Amino acid sequence: MADTPIDQRRFTDEEVREILRRAVSRAPSHAVTRSDGLSLAELKAIGDEVGIDPGRLEAAARDVALGRRGRPGRLLGAPTVMAFERRVEGAFDPDDTPEILSVIRRTMGRQGEASEIHGALEWKVEGDTGARWITLSTRDGVTTIGGSANLNSAAALTFFPAGILGLIASLVGLVEFVRDGGVVGLVVAVAVLPILYTIMRSIFRRVSDAESAKLQRALEELARLTDGSGAG
Repeated sequence: MADTPIDQRRFTDEEVREILRRAVSRAPSHAVTRSDGLSLAELKAIGDEVGIDPGRLEAAARDVALGRRGRPGRLLGAPTVMAFERRVEGAFDPDDTPEILSVIRRTMGRQGEASEIHGALEWKVEGDTGARWITLSTRDGVTTIGGSANLNSAAALTFFPAGILGLIASLVGLVEFVRDGGVVGLVVAVAVLPILYTIMRSIFRRVSDAESAKLQRALEELARLTDGSGAG
């Protein structure tokens, strides 16, 4: 590989990431971004040049814009704990609480419970699939809007029953293979769990992505509402 001309060499994914990292770190700041920043459309155009899916890039941009924090969840395919945050100029008016709750409940699709703690408004909902929280608090004329979710229960409901069934099927297949030497039993014993695991990861990723999208929409709408009330 070292003797291959640079213009003929094929780079691995890991090498591509390292090349891009080094190129960005060595480039002058004005060569990477402008003083007024880059729009999402411009980011997508850059991503298109290097083969990055526009949908994934937009999702990453949303995470950055909302200050997303969450556990990677590589084993499960998606994070079980996520958190977003937005800050806007202006203070939310307690008189707007009914409208704020209406936005949250419509976006999240759940009634939930609201409470006021030391001047901060908190909405939360808990159920079999986990808990979600949205909070609004104002300090020094700036409103912080936070949204978070704990999907550990959803992950357990997704993986545990299927894992038990897969384990039973694998054991049955193994017994059949040991007893009769049949290829079908061996295939069942070896393949069932990996197949189920892949399916469950896909299902849980959709669940996590759906909750993430709801929280992001809620925070975006609340940010516009709070910013508007502050401006008025």
